[in-house]
Amino acid sequence: MNNETRPQQNDTTPIEPTTSEVAPRRNNKKIVLFIVLVITLIVTGVSSFLLLGSTENKPVSDNNEVGNTSLSPTQDNGYTGIAADVLTTQTYECAPRTDNEWYRTDRTLVVDHTDPDTLYVSVEYRGIFKSTDGGNSWSQKTKGIKVYARQDDQSRGCYGEYPVIRMNPKNNQHLVIGLSSGGGGNLDPTTPNSQVGGVYQTFDGGDTWKLMITNKMNTYVTDVAFDPTDPNIIYYSTASNPASWQEADQTKLYVEKGLIYKTTDQGKTWTELPTGIGKNTSVTNLLINSKAPSTINAPTYSAVRQSADGTGTGLSTGKDSNVQQLGVLTTENTETWSTIPGSESTPFQRAFASSTNWLNQFYVPSQQALAGSPYGLYSTDGGKTLSKTTYLDHLAYDPSDPSGNTAIGYSTIGWTPSDSTFSLYKTTNGGKDWAKYGALPSEIINPNDPKTRVSNIVWSVTDKNTIYMSGHGGLVWKSIDSGNTWKKLLDYTQLAF
Repeated sequence: MNNETRPQQNDTTPIEPTTSEVAPRRNNKKIVLFIVLVITLIVTGVSSFLLLGSTENKPVSDNNEVGNTSLSPTQDNGYTGIAADVLTTQTYECAPRTDNEWYRTDRTLVVDHTDPDTLYVSVEYRGIFKSTDGGNSWSQKTKGIKVYARQDDQSRGCYGEYPVIRMNPKNNQHLVIGLSSGGGGNLDPTTPNSQVGGVYQTFDGGDTWKLMITNKMNTYVTDVAFDPTDPNIIYYSTASNPASWQEADQTKLYVEKGLIYKTTDQGKTWTELPTGIGKNTSVTNLLINSKAPSTINAPTYSAVRQSADGTGTGLSTGKDSNVQQLGVLTTENTETWSTIPGSESTPFQRAFASSTNWLNQFYVPSQQALAGSPYGLYSTDGGKTLSKTTYLDHLAYDPSDPSGNTAIGYSTIGWTPSDSTFSLYKTTNGGKDWAKYGALPSEIINPNDPKTRVSNIVWSVTDKNTIYMSGHGGLVWKSIDSGNTWKKLLDYTQLAF
């Protein structure tokens, strides 16, 4: 309102300005309107810019791969991170440093339980790939996953060794992947070595991935598991190791009370379960009882990481597991944990459980800790009793056998290149006895060759005669005749680089 004199309320006659006052007042109104319009446009423009700047999927460069790595906030579960997928704050020569790092696939091979023509696998240095035509063609699926850049091309990422991918048993579009990250750490956008790792999930079959964890959680992941009855519940396991990158503080740990995290709402909130942390200890696998999903066994492996300079950082030269062990941790409610008696002195590299009968389990002790001839440990009572049997590195229980007594396995022990009887092994009595079964793919000249070593066996849930395997070298194989003959579906040379 202006300050000109108003008539009294009982005077309804308008007061008209004189002719000499009309033009200036109209001009003043035009000026005011113009100023208001300019201010409105400025405010609207700034707001639009701010909204664009906070959008997680904002294009950050012409190729939408590498962008500004400034510390712009995101809303990833409280983690103030970096918007770009490929981070140039650190670069890597994107090639194996040793034969033991030869394009590993670990336990990332997943076959869709509703469509066996759809497969997923992560190949070290190459990325995450998906096939929808039974393995004839593969496409990279890494959008949303933070990764450091390649030295030779900083517009592209150098993807690390990712240990595991799991598919939601009730939703084949929902997958979770665990990432490795320098032995341990928290996400920190100000520290170049602490900007990648953790757990990601996709709800669109791998087209886009999103970080699940916060910057208060350990980014080093050893296994991931869905609750088989309620897939909103997800677990991931980790370790009580210090970070392994150069100049990392070797006294700092990234867990407080446990080696397993649990979410009941698909990653919106998390709880660190009170398993105990040991010292330099990792949980190697999560074995969840499908009939009573609060019952979990978690074998552990304690070892001091070695390196050439003796600091425990840099290029690994092995691990010393001749230290105190936690054994197999167990719980029936996820709140109270104990150690299965008799397992305390053994470091476990990995373990397996039948999906149809959780009582049937198989444990792989560390070769280093095995005295005399190597052996495996099987159980038919949920791990309460562990009995010695044939040593096997990896195995898969037959999902079509409700008794859980049938499994196939693979061993790297005791082989020589001149042995012409390379094969898998099979048990039909829960792991007590094993017999040679089928054959191995022709690419495997020596089953312990680090460039072709098998790391995962997947038994089809739709056809009991179909078996898949993956291994180092980005290798993926398929057999439709119970392992007698194999077709190679993939190796790292087929993937664009």
